[in-house]
Amino acid sequence: MDNRSISENKRFVVGIIAAMMLIVVLFSSFYIAIESGHDCTGEDCPICSCIQQCENTLRSIGSGLSFCHLTFSPVLMLLTLVVLAVPSVQLNTLVSQKVRLNN
Repeated sequence: MDNRSISENKRFVVGIIAAMMLIVVLFSSFYIAIESGHDCTGEDCPICSCIQQCENTLRSIGSGLSFCHLTFSPVLMLLTLVVLAVPSVQLNTLVSQKVRLNN
């Protein structure tokens, strides 16, 4: 394997890790937002313990993440996907597919 393929593999792995981190942050924050008004059953409430685990995960992942960052992360994820998808889209027109036929 040459250096270029190793670099591409590392970039791919880093992209997967970043996507996984983003998914964890998004799902944790969405879960907290959805279940914040649940009917608590007391000290051993399973939803409260899940909320606590999500809060601990968010604190450990990014202790410097503010609410503003968590709010705009879905927008940033969408923009990233658009930027990655646009170059791969090829516009096939009749002119681009024209073939010269010589007889």
